[in-house]
Amino acid sequence: MATQQLTLTAPSGRRVSVTLPAHTPVSSVAAGIRFAGGVHGTGFQIGSRGYHEFAVTQVAPMRQRERFLVHGREVVVAEAIDGQSSLATLFGVYHELMTVYSGPAPHRDAVFALFNSLRVQDTVAGMVVRPRSATMLELMSEQIMLAVRDHGSLSIPGPRQAAGLTPRFAGARTRHGEVWKTPYPGAAGSARASEHAFVLGCPAGTAEVHLCDTGATTERQRLDWLNEINVVWHKAN
Repeated sequence: MATQQLTLTAPSGRRVSVTLPAHTPVSSVAAGIRFAGGVHGTGFQIGSRGYHEFAVTQVAPMRQRERFLVHGREVVVAEAIDGQSSLATLFGVYHELMTVYSGPAPHRDAVFALFNSLRVQDTVAGMVVRPRSATMLELMSEQIMLAVRDHGSLSIPGPRQAAGLTPRFAGARTRHGEVWKTPYPGAAGSARASEHAFVLGCPAGTAEVHLCDTGATTERQRLDWLNEINVVWHKAN
């Protein structure tokens, strides 16, 4: 089967290659990263341009509170109509960096201080986000998410988190590794692949795979797609 390979830059700056069947183009790519220091933790999501607009119009309708610059990049703060949630997004050339708050939008100084504590490098292959040394924040977790129309989605954890995701017993063989499946809550005993989460273990990477439930492809086609996936994290520079 012909394959395609995507080489992406994770939020930490490490590179990861994902091999997929060539006839199943990726429809979206997103990423997440979380930092922590002391008793504080902060999480961010990264998406392509338009990520913020989709969030405030389709996910949770919000109105813009304010906008300002941080290190020459625009930051927009938005708040839900009911005040129960808010978000702040930094706009890069290719990607957008978003963090979500519970409750009303925080004061502008707090949002500025948060984004000012980061070093952000935006490239076509991905956005790299690192805390400035004076913050004492450390990387806790990261992941990359891919979606393939009519087939499924992949959540690829960083190497540090991957070790805790794979079971200790052997899984079913795939072309590049092995796979385990677990039924979703309430689906115990079901034989349908779409009612299970799959953990795909490859020699140099791991992914959690969720298959679609659609009439556009057969279950056999979606399982064949899963069988061809390979994930490789490259060594850090």
